[in-house]
Amino acid sequence: MSGNLALSIAGLIVAIAVLMWLAYKGWNIIIYSALSTVIICLFCGINVWDGLKNSWAAGTGTYVATWLMLFAEGSIFGKIYQETGAATSIADALAKIFGEKNPVIPILIASYLLTMSGISSFVLIFCVYPIAIQLFAKANISKRLLPAVFCYAVWTVATVSPGSAQAPNLIPMQILGTSAMAGAIPGFVFAIVVAVINSFYISYHARKLTAAGIVFEDKGILKNEDHEHLPNVVLAMLPIAVIILSFNLLKFSAEAALFLGIVLSMLLFWKRLDVKKWISAWGEGAETSVMVLVNTAVIVGFGSVVLRTPVYEAALNWVSNTRINPYLLAAIAANVFSLILGSATSSINLTMQTLGNVFLEYGAQGFSVGFMHRILSQAAMGLDTLPHSGALLAVFNVCGTNHKDAYKYVCFCTVICPVAVTFLIQVPLCMLLTKLGIGLM
Repeated sequence: MSGNLALSIAGLIVAIAVLMWLAYKGWNIIIYSALSTVIICLFCGINVWDGLKNSWAAGTGTYVATWLMLFAEGSIFGKIYQETGAATSIADALAKIFGEKNPVIPILIASYLLTMSGISSFVLIFCVYPIAIQLFAKANISKRLLPAVFCYAVWTVATVSPGSAQAPNLIPMQILGTSAMAGAIPGFVFAIVVAVINSFYISYHARKLTAAGIVFEDKGILKNEDHEHLPNVVLAMLPIAVIILSFNLLKFSAEAALFLGIVLSMLLFWKRLDVKKWISAWGEGAETSVMVLVNTAVIVGFGSVVLRTPVYEAALNWVSNTRINPYLLAAIAANVFSLILGSATSSINLTMQTLGNVFLEYGAQGFSVGFMHRILSQAAMGLDTLPHSGALLAVFNVCGTNHKDAYKYVCFCTVICPVAVTFLIQVPLCMLLTKLGIGLM
């Protein structure tokens, strides 16, 4: 190992450790992401000013420009549902079906359906939160468990399930020539096992927290709704249905579909708020979206600096030249790049760019490119939610929680559980199915 590579590895370890530690300490994310960028630059021989300006700041700005409109619309839409009682109406209906003491299953189902629609999983927290917070309040469960439920329902299960219209499931299709349903058998096995384990885990800790006297906090933030005069649940579901249908059937852009949903929700629920409250809802929604977006973007900016380091080049060379079992390779590569970049989508995109042809060569040898597609997509959802994950910080901000209270639950549901299921169940299952000649198309 060269001295430069050793220093680069040390720098990456120190920088990520600083990110995690200061995130737990509650520091401002812009400050500690910039500080970690400086550490990377010093260890890797990158000009500090150049690294901050042309990598960290530029990467942050590019991300903001890409996602600003979608984040703003998603946040405003969620705020409208929260303020007009539409979210409460849906929550009441779900509680009647599944019982008020069991919020996990309805949140899982709602998250799965919305995610499968193709609406960006980054934005869905704004849509799911108003419903989920009502369900948690009814069940009197501490909201420190809510980020874990959202993250595993949307990211670990739905986003990368067979048939998903999310980017992590679509990117491999472009290079491998697979379909959205590729690797359906191991894909659904992974999703079901993860969902079951995590649901039991959350239920266990909900009971444990309740026994310790830790129950739902901040009940004052929930309005004392007159539940007899809430919006009709069918009307409450209509804007969501329009978003899903316009995005998937009419092929509107996500931004256009959300805008249509906002306009329809305003028309349906206009009389429920006066003009001042409508203006306040729009303003608060927009303000929240900017905070959440910037917090996510600066971590993406940090990843842009990591791309310039020797450790990134070394990881790239290793995954490009190794010749281990392709299913195991897909799982390892996805996790390594998710760890380095802090993003599942970036990990999958990079793995496809570097290993796409390698996977196709394995496919010509009798291995299933569909299985590689599925493992890659689902494995990338493991190490992408370490404490420095920008998307995770966005979820914490929306849910009103923090690393100290909520991260250990997120860590089990989105890191420990999926990584274990990938290597202990999914990869061996794909090897077995390949040997038996099952599901190879």
